[in-house]
Amino acid sequence: MEKTKKCKYCKTEIPADAKVCPQCRKKLKGGKFKWILLTLIILCAIGAVTGGSNSNSSTKSTNSTSSKKEDIPKEYTSVSVNDMMTDLDNNAMGASDKYKDKYLEITGKLTNIDASGKYIDLMADGDFEIIGVQCYIKNDEQKTKVASMTKGETVTLKGKCTDVGEVFGYSLDIDEIE
Repeated sequence: MEKTKKCKYCKTEIPADAKVCPQCRKKLKGGKFKWILLTLIILCAIGAVTGGSNSNSSTKSTNSTSSKKEDIPKEYTSVSVNDMMTDLDNNAMGASDKYKDKYLEITGKLTNIDASGKYIDLMADGDFEIIGVQCYIKNDEQKTKVASMTKGETVTLKGKCTDVGEVFGYSLDIDEIE
């Protein structure tokens, strides 16, 4: 004996495993999936709203902690862009270990001033250099100093080396322009 059920639309006896009623041709299953999906979307939205407010408070505490760290004087290691580029050419991994995440006082030739005031580039003294140190400007005071500089000038900067790579060279967040 085959198990049967009643169609919820036309009330006719139909096979229990039927997904479409053979009499009225209406779909019988699938309603559960849309409710499960709708519930998950609502829960994700609530989680995003709730999680977003918590991350703001943790960001505030992180910012206050980092400002306390900024009060401690940093020790900068003096190095020329020429030396940095030589180290990078000889061994990129060694250069990364030596300079990445370190506070440096670098001296080099100013070769590019970004029109939007976001960065400047320092290169080694060679005539055919294509990579060097891209130095990111952090505030209006630094922009004002950079605005008075000219290409070819020798510049000394203090900052943190944030990235090292054999293709793009070095990245430095400027703390101070001397």
